[in-house]
Amino acid sequence: MGDRKKMNVEEDRLSSLPDDLIHNILSFVSIKLAVKTSVLSSRWRNNQIEVSSVELTSRGKVVQPCVKRILSYAFSHNVEQMNITFLPEKNIEFPVSLFSSQSLKNLTLTGCTRNIYDLSITTPPTWELQTLATLNLHFVTLHDANTDKGDSLFSHCANLKNLTLKHCRLVGVNGFNISHPGLSSLTLEDGCDDVNVVTPQLKNLIIKGWRGIHLMSISAPNLSSLHYEGSYDSLQLSTDLFHLEKVDVCLSYPSNALKTVCLLQHFRNVKFLRLNMEIVKCLSSSVELISHQPSPFANLKSLKVYPSNVDLKAEKQTQPEVTMSTEVKNYLLDSSPAPGATFTIVSHEEVRTARNVTSARNLMSELQGFLDEWKENRETNTAHMKQDKAPIEIENRRAQLKTKRKWPFGEQMTHIKDQFWKGHKNTCQIISKLEKIEEILTRLPTSRRAKLQQSFSNLCLEAVTIMDNMVDHLKTQCDKKPRLYLSELATASQPSS
Repeated sequence: MGDRKKMNVEEDRLSSLPDDLIHNILSFVSIKLAVKTSVLSSRWRNNQIEVSSVELTSRGKVVQPCVKRILSYAFSHNVEQMNITFLPEKNIEFPVSLFSSQSLKNLTLTGCTRNIYDLSITTPPTWELQTLATLNLHFVTLHDANTDKGDSLFSHCANLKNLTLKHCRLVGVNGFNISHPGLSSLTLEDGCDDVNVVTPQLKNLIIKGWRGIHLMSISAPNLSSLHYEGSYDSLQLSTDLFHLEKVDVCLSYPSNALKTVCLLQHFRNVKFLRLNMEIVKCLSSSVELISHQPSPFANLKSLKVYPSNVDLKAEKQTQPEVTMSTEVKNYLLDSSPAPGATFTIVSHEEVRTARNVTSARNLMSELQGFLDEWKENRETNTAHMKQDKAPIEIENRRAQLKTKRKWPFGEQMTHIKDQFWKGHKNTCQIISKLEKIEEILTRLPTSRRAKLQQSFSNLCLEAVTIMDNMVDHLKTQCDKKPRLYLSELATASQPSS
């Protein structure tokens, strides 16, 4: 009776854990261990609970049963946030059924490719995501619906507010249509396709490295913030931007002063203006265009000029510092309201330091993610490594040797070589990132370097520990299997009596 009572108490303690706590516990273990844990109690495999967030990285096909089950389960349990990354060898196409949900609010879809013209993910032309508010797409091919009704790909995403397209290919008959009455934030990066944008509620627009975009077709009367990096040939604005307050424009090699002046005229209502130094140089080369014109910026509160072409590896300044002629300064500042706009010129050294700090932090973040992933998969990897497939392999080799009388030692060493090169590759990647980070840190001023040095030191210690584990595993593999294979080969090669 006592044992039964004790068992019931323990079962009640486990079953009485709140769902949030159960999910939090399982989020810290691998999928394999989470499945094993589900046998402890039915509460740990509760099929009725809603799923708030799913993060999935797969190297297989999207139609493979495991991936389809995970996604179907998530959608059937009212998932609100999904982050999906596919690393396939060939292009894959998402089934239409996966883009129909009444609960999804945030979706990030990422493919992995080196070439924007060989994207790994292709989506269907129609999406039924009524509750989706934020959509981030990286390395994805999108097909515009281009229906007679004028619908675009996102027309049925009624609550979409934030859209980001990076390294995406946009396919449409007459350009790709981004038409949405409620979209408030749009980011386009590293693309080369024509885009037609009709977004009456758009407030924030970011365009970086997007070639071939015709901004003349953008209708965004409520735009309040614009960040643009590219050529002025692609930035042709015709809409009056009465609500525009913040502008950051970085033109690559502007050479036409007249086009530059016409572009700046569209920003006459701006309050906070950032321009790269190349724009200032372009204006300075043709001061006759602006010397008799009043400044268009009647509401300007802040002007910042910065160099965009900066050598991040230079130890000493090799480029001339930013200067501005009186005519250009008057054209940009004279109409600003009293007591006048604040004017800041950023030096090359300041830009170099800021970019190097960002680069170092990004590399440390990438390396930390790699190390965390390795630690997370360590248990699964260890279990896989401990699987003793040698007896089966040996029997197969023995049968092969008896029939063909070969010495397939190279084949038997394939597994060891694969393990070695995989570990060697991971180790080289870790060392390479550490060396890059160290190189960047040496270029930073002492005050900025000190803030990152402790994080870098901790990362080094963690990396050394993981590399030691990799080496230990390789030693174990090389110590066991060659001896085993050689022994079996010797036995199998003996003439049969």
